[in-house]
Amino acid sequence: MSQIPLGLIALLIGVPMILIVIWLTYMVHVYTEKAEALMPNSIFVEANKKTFSHAGLLGKSVRNGFLTMVLLTPALTAKRGLVDVADVQNFPSGFKRMLVASWGLNFLFCVALIVFGSYLKAIE
Repeated sequence: MSQIPLGLIALLIGVPMILIVIWLTYMVHVYTEKAEALMPNSIFVEANKKTFSHAGLLGKSVRNGFLTMVLLTPALTAKRGLVDVADVQNFPSGFKRMLVASWGLNFLFCVALIVFGSYLKAIE
């Protein structure tokens, strides 16, 4: 296969992924505390703040990602007593969509990049 189509495919995966990572960095920096403030009765918020507050932006990323996972699976975390179901139900839907879409797109493009890299290794 010619190198030009392979480069274009890499460009179509790489550029959006870089833009999403820039957006995630901004979102994590600005919205993590706001999202955690919307869940005052959840135990995991305080535990995550205590554990990851000294890790800077990387710690905020972990806290934000975990918060997003909790919003995606409230039943599992409610069974363990980590989250108050009322907090999850009262969480603004637009905010929740923003978190889930951002992390979901990042995951999707990471998987696409891994698959494309595996394909490149296979054709060598």
